Amino acid sequence: MQKRVFITSLIIVICVVGWGTYKFFSAKSEMYYTQRIMVVIGSTGEVKEITDRNIIKRIVDVVVLNERDGLEGTILEPYTYSLEFFTENGGYGPLLCYRELGICRFEQDTLGRYIEVPDEFFEWIEEGLGE
Repeated sequence: MQKRVFITSLIIVICVVGWGTYKFFSAKSEMYYTQRIMVVIGSTGEVKEITDRNIIKRIVDVVVLNERDGLEGTILEPYTYSLEFFTENGGYGPLLCYRELGICRFEQDTLGRYIEVPDEFFEWIEEGLGE
């Protein structure tokens, strides 16, 4: 019985240490170090900022994890929001987001890459803007 408890405990410790090592050494996108997001509201041209760390993390998670290939052609309709991500050492963007299409794409040519975003994505932006 004690041997079984010892082996189980050892397996759990090895898993936790392995997971911790993986998280420590795995490559992480520089975008995760975003300190603020500048937002241009497409309909009015008004410029606002998102500084709430929780909202920034949720937005960056979607941007980093949901990027895909396959966007063909150009988008002619106006964007809902334009986002620029600012880190300590630089920035990313603008990321043009289209609520009606449920997608975002970086303004510069990214060879058909786009980000599929859920409806909550736009709600998070609006929450961050205080609208």
